[in-house]
Amino acid sequence: MSKWIIFPALHKEERGIISQELKRVERSLALAQQELLAQARDWANWDDTYEFVQGNYSRYREVNFSPEMMQEMRYQLIAFFDASGDIYFLSGLAPDTGEYTTCTRTLGNCAWMSPYIDSIQLSLEDSSDQQRYLFPGASSPAMVAVTPIVRTDGSGPSVGWLAKVRLMNEEWIAQMEAVTGLPITIEQLPSSQIEPMTTIEGDTIYAQHLLPTNVPAINISIGTQLNRTHYLASLDTIRYVLIWTACLMLFVIGFVLWLMERIILRPLKALSVFARQASGEDTRLDSALLCQRSDEIGILARSFEQQLTRQRELNAELLNLSTHDALTGLPNRRLFDQELQAAIHETEARSQPLAVMMLDIDHFKLFNDHYGHQKGDECLQQVALALQNVAASHNFLIARTGGEEFSALLPNISANTAKQIGYQLHRTVDQLKLPHKASPVAPHVTISVGIGSLDDSSDISPTALMSTADQALYRAKAAGRHQVMVFTPPTSSASAYTHDTPL
Repeated sequence: MSKWIIFPALHKEERGIISQELKRVERSLALAQQELLAQARDWANWDDTYEFVQGNYSRYREVNFSPEMMQEMRYQLIAFFDASGDIYFLSGLAPDTGEYTTCTRTLGNCAWMSPYIDSIQLSLEDSSDQQRYLFPGASSPAMVAVTPIVRTDGSGPSVGWLAKVRLMNEEWIAQMEAVTGLPITIEQLPSSQIEPMTTIEGDTIYAQHLLPTNVPAINISIGTQLNRTHYLASLDTIRYVLIWTACLMLFVIGFVLWLMERIILRPLKALSVFARQASGEDTRLDSALLCQRSDEIGILARSFEQQLTRQRELNAELLNLSTHDALTGLPNRRLFDQELQAAIHETEARSQPLAVMMLDIDHFKLFNDHYGHQKGDECLQQVALALQNVAASHNFLIARTGGEEFSALLPNISANTAKQIGYQLHRTVDQLKLPHKASPVAPHVTISVGIGSLDDSSDISPTALMSTADQALYRAKAAGRHQVMVFTPPTSSASAYTHDTPL
């Protein structure tokens, strides 16, 4: 019994424990990579960095770089590249001497940077998006994080890339050991070398896992070990106890199984069937019978039913909060984007027309400035209610997708029909007669409407479709606002869809 059942189970449990500890080490490594990428992204999404790479901030190096900073942040190398992927500026600490160097080419004192720079430039050719990977260095492997350089607000194109390199040396390993509480080993191995994942030697168990690098011929082995002294002592105790308890267990086990079946297992089986029924997996049991029991199972069943009912109510409430605007009660951008994607797929499958609208309250900023934000919120609520009434009568979706911006999804409706609906929305808001003394358009609140359709976009995608409506809205505003405009191809280069139409 010990040889074929208990001890194999204990060995399996032991291997499971070391596997969990190894996964914990791997998660710590992944978090360290994510942290490095986040730090690189913080720098890359900084307006000062954006200006520096364009040559507009001459004091950037002096202000932001120093050997103390590199040592404190444990950076081995920080590299800037221009939009074509060429080196713009390099700063690093030489691995052998710790000497701080800055340069614009990997020559002289910066020659040690060459393998890292070549690897980063190769990764830029494969992808222009942010990335992180492991690199097999000469003395120790390294973590590399690369991200595009953009403005803080995300506007404008990327003007280059920023890369940060951190060595996985003894100092880094010591820090990881302090975080995980486990001894950690890191080796660089050829991809052809396959090492055993778990090894038991005496009272020590060692496990390792191979992680890929950006060099296919080399992998990184990360491993840890645990002491088995307590486990081996437990085995001896178990052997002794088993001998004295085996006979008693044989006698007791039959009686216990009978009691468990009668008192515990049978009611628990009924409760489990009720649980499956309550979750929609099984409908064989009448829950009322189980809830009417006066024993503990009945108490559990009633509590479970109450909790499940409350959970369903909370889930419904949370779903509504996540997909609807809190101020107006209209669907929000998240729900609108989901419905738009689904509508495009259905339109493609059935060859039906599809129109979209973007609506904007004219000069709403002036309204807020003149009447205050509380009146502005009340205005948004009244306009939203009026728009929703029209949407309900024509069976289409309207959502609040920005501050004073609304979007409408009109499936199986052509652009011409959508234009008539747009005029109805236009008139409905006019009929509210909400005072707007600060508006140069009219003495009351008005809206501008832009309409696009799937036929107007050569790119069948949500972004391209909404771009047509956005451009039509731009034309409506350019024509003096308080307009309904349908997208026409000559305006296709006038603006790009941003979901944030100018006031």
